[in-house]
Parts: sequence; structure tokens; C-alpha cells
Amino acid sequence: MLLKWIRCEVDEEKKAAFSTAQEKWRDLKGYPGFLGQIGGWNVAKLQEACILAFWENHDSYRSFMSDKHDEIFERSRQKGTYYKISVDIVEVKQPTEWYHISMTEVLQKSKMLYVSRLKEKQTLSDTIKQDKHIVATFLSENQKNHHLLAVLCASMELSPIEWKNMIHTQVKLENAWKVV
Repeated sequence: MLLKWIRCEVDEEKKAAFSTAQEKWRDLKGYPGFLGQIGGWNVAKLQEACILAFWENHDSYRSFMSDKHDEIFERSRQKGTYYKISVDIVEVKQPTEWYHISMTEVLQKSKMLYVSRLKEKQTLSDTIKQDKHIVATFLSENQKNHHLLAVLCASMELSPIEWKNMIHTQVKLENAWKVV
């Protein structure tokens, strides 16, 4: 599985336009190899939009990038709604924790996303793992001496004390941005 982690800096006056444009990415639905996408606003940095897309593999992602990406981007009119973009593409052999539900259910149930960059491969604490609000977690393979950990939650937030030793981005998901 491939994860695409996108962060866009958006001026306050363009947030509504960015959000409307982001909804147009529903055209991804049904594209071969596309598994789903979620996104929303960074809780700590309110002008940062964060999107996490799930792909079966590099081949399906590359096919999309050469075949449909520019067409959807143009149709969405997203150009000019942000002033900075950052993209990480990481591979995940399999979800670290998967609670025996489909990707569609994972994305539909998720209300909050936590993403951390880890220097070394580590797992979530038992306290976090046992949180009944966690829907799924994903840990990337080593990329540039770090791992990307994504945790999808069905509640609005996990207890901050559980994350005290992890630098993370907390994203309040927008239902209108979900593509499942």
C-alpha cells in the first residue's frame, strides 16, 4: 500500500475556495488502484490543509499521475488556492493495526487523523492501541531515516497525554473531503 501525505498552506481568505476545490477530488473514486482519501485542517496550524490518500501500489499511483491528475486538478480549480505544498509518498507493507473492517468503513468512521514522523520504527503504546476510538493505524517503511505513522480515529481526539512524547500533526477531518 502507498500513502500520499499532502500538506498545503492556505491563506485565510482562500480557505473556502480550497475546501470547495478539494471536494472535486471525488473524481478519484473508482480509479484503478485508488483505495480512498481523507483530509481536513491541522488543529494546531489552522491554515494548513492536510490530505492522506491511499493507493494499492506505486504502479497504480504513477498511472493516475500521468493519466488523470492534471485533468482533475484543472477541473477542481485548486490552483491558486494555496501558496505552498509539501508531499510525502511512503510505502506501507500492510496496516500496522487493522480492525477487520474495509478501507471504505475505515475512512467513513474516521473523524480525526494523527500523523507522526518517527526516527525509528516504533509501535504505539498499549494504552493507545487499546483506545476503542482508533479505527486503523499505518506505519511506513523507512524513508529518509524516518517512518510516517498515521492513526485514524472515530472520535475527535485521543487523550493528549498519550501523545506527549510524539511530535504529531492532528487533523480534524472534513466529511466533504472524503473520497471512498
